[in-house]
Amino acid sequence: MMIYNDFQQEMEASLRDFELTLKKLYLCHPSRMLDQPHALDEVKDLLELSGDSFQKTCTRLLEGRQLKEDAFFHHGTDVELYQHLRYLPASWHSHDFIEIAYLIQGSCTNYILEEQMLMQPGDVCIIAPGTRHAVSAFSDECLLYNILLRTSTFETAFFGVLQENDILSDFFKQTLFCSQQSPYLYFGTGSDHELLNYMGYAYQEFHRNRQYKNRMMASIIHAFFITLLRNHGANVIFPKAEAAIKNENTILILKYMQEHYQTLTLTELSSFFNYSERQIQRVIKASTGMGFRENIQKLKLKQAARLLLHTDRPVAWIAEELGYAAPSNFRLSFKKYYGMTPAEYRRKKRGQ
Repeated sequence: MMIYNDFQQEMEASLRDFELTLKKLYLCHPSRMLDQPHALDEVKDLLELSGDSFQKTCTRLLEGRQLKEDAFFHHGTDVELYQHLRYLPASWHSHDFIEIAYLIQGSCTNYILEEQMLMQPGDVCIIAPGTRHAVSAFSDECLLYNILLRTSTFETAFFGVLQENDILSDFFKQTLFCSQQSPYLYFGTGSDHELLNYMGYAYQEFHRNRQYKNRMMASIIHAFFITLLRNHGANVIFPKAEAAIKNENTILILKYMQEHYQTLTLTELSSFFNYSERQIQRVIKASTGMGFRENIQKLKLKQAARLLLHTDRPVAWIAEELGYAAPSNFRLSFKKYYGMTPAEYRRKKRGQ
């Protein structure tokens, strides 16, 4: 297995032929400000100067319409890994797959909707499908890698890590797929060598044609997500996000709810974090799309489903364990959420 030092040696640190051509265009036309976001039509005339094959490649990369999976994924693959072209004109685009930008060294600017973020080494940005964005990587030192994932693969790998942390999973889903203001997740990981090693493993596997390549790539990316969330899950960055979501205690509040949902009240939660009940309700609603009561109810019912599936405990015991005053209340809530009684759920799921 490759370790980070080996990865550093194999990375394309020197400018490639395409990049040398792009750099020459950039330096010869300073007034065009190619490092600022453009529409493709604004740079087509310059790309025509670079030769037919290169122009076609750049046109595909810079198309203004939404980029489709079929144009970037090989047949039968779920994960693609590209080194971002330095000096590629920053162009507005979106795509129907998940893009993860991971900056290894140098710096670059990521434009997402109306936001502008200067990425530093170790920064990881997960961009949702359909999000209008542009990347400006205009220095020889910049090494930016783009991990492309089919949306279904991302949901299985990333949210699979969070399957036992329902409220944090809801928070990330709300931010990534439901937010109009900040449809991305941004992690500052610094020099986390665990993550860098997994990136090295992915780089090594991607550039070799070996048996089970697609499954191995998916497994490596899964491990990458586990490490990302384990080491940096409490430090998600929200540049210019709405105040309620940007609150530095958001992740801590949600994790506290996850750990104490069986008996937690809104009064206890707001007192613990020294907020008013109205303030903390706003943070929870903005973060997950649901209020405090709905979140607690969902956490209890998700745990109930796990207990029904993986234990033989009686329904009455599960109801008491989760803080329901009466088993009948639990049965009604469970049926309303899952469309069947606890006993029916146990029989059906175990049968499957």
